[in-house]
Amino acid sequence: MRSISSSRKWVYAADHSFLGALPTHVNIGDHVSLPKEGQRRSYRLQRRAVKQAETHLALARAAFELHSSMGPSRTTVSAIAEKAGVQRLTVYRHFPDEEAVFSACSAYSFGQDPPPNPEVWRSIAEPEARLRTALLQLYGYYSRKRQLLANLYRDAEMPVVAAALVRRRDVLAKGVAILETGWLGPGSENARLLVAAIGHALDFTTWRSLVENQGLSEDEAVEAMLVLVRCVSSSLADCRGEKPSA
Repeated sequence: MRSISSSRKWVYAADHSFLGALPTHVNIGDHVSLPKEGQRRSYRLQRRAVKQAETHLALARAAFELHSSMGPSRTTVSAIAEKAGVQRLTVYRHFPDEEAVFSACSAYSFGQDPPPNPEVWRSIAEPEARLRTALLQLYGYYSRKRQLLANLYRDAEMPVVAAALVRRRDVLAKGVAILETGWLGPGSENARLLVAAIGHALDFTTWRSLVENQGLSEDEAVEAMLVLVRCVSSSLADCRGEKPSA
């Protein structure tokens, strides 16, 4: 049998999936570098991390869709597992408790459609234009997230939901502080009324009452709240249409 030169020896590339398009048999004479064991292990760890991230995203999406359609109080681990196409144990590995499920759902929701950022309104100098912009943005967001928000308010007795609603009120309070600027002069007696009117205008339940219950369009709802705030910012006599006494 004719001997084979060492420069023409063939080796079998067992991990050809790692090597991509490399042929099953590699000619050493072609100077192809095979991956070392450490490189293969690093690749496997990366693949595992990607797979875990994909599973986590699928579970977060499933939780978000269930919270939107059914609400947090009616969302079960079994329902999340079924919707994501995994076993219950997989859900527990990613979300060990109710708070973890809610946090993942919130992160997914914010990533897909974040709520308006009140800091953006600060750059609008004119008070009424600033408030109009804020209401249009908020009411548009409420329209897109109406079912999810309605479920959250319904399930407000759940600790994780209650905590989220408190955080939401804090954000809206910062929005009110930004939006009230410029409406009143120093020492105005209407300051408390103005803050209350703007806070009322920003609230989800106000949008729901005006749009869903009263049948107003979003533009009409915005105009109604602008009239309210405009009225409160003026003197009460002007608001009522009273003529000044002689």
